[in-house]
Amino acid sequence: MRMVTACLAFLLSTPAAALAQEAGGKATFEKTCASCHGSDGKGNAKKEAMFKLEAGKLNLGRDEVASQTRDQKRELTAKGKDKMPGYEKKMTAAELDGVIDYTMELIATLRKK
Repeated sequence: MRMVTACLAFLLSTPAAALAQEAGGKATFEKTCASCHGSDGKGNAKKEAMFKLEAGKLNLGRDEVASQTRDQKRELTAKGKDKMPGYEKKMTAAELDGVIDYTMELIATLRKK
């Protein structure tokens, strides 16, 4: 009976943990990334103009970003590049992973449209 209870507890807690991580990734993205990339991942035109970037450069769904591997996205987010700052000292490893997971979901959604 104890084994059954332990197995059920594990199975029920795993989706909850996954949802918590997803929610954390979204919250961190909203707090840290959305001001430039937009809450929908389509980019912020005012930030593009402010940073003198071409239109659409902050859109996460563009080919250049979508074609990167998860590791490449994580490296870019951690270290930064060009006008994008690095976040390795501003986020924990778990926050960074959560943001990347959430960003990949946004990219998948943008690419379906």
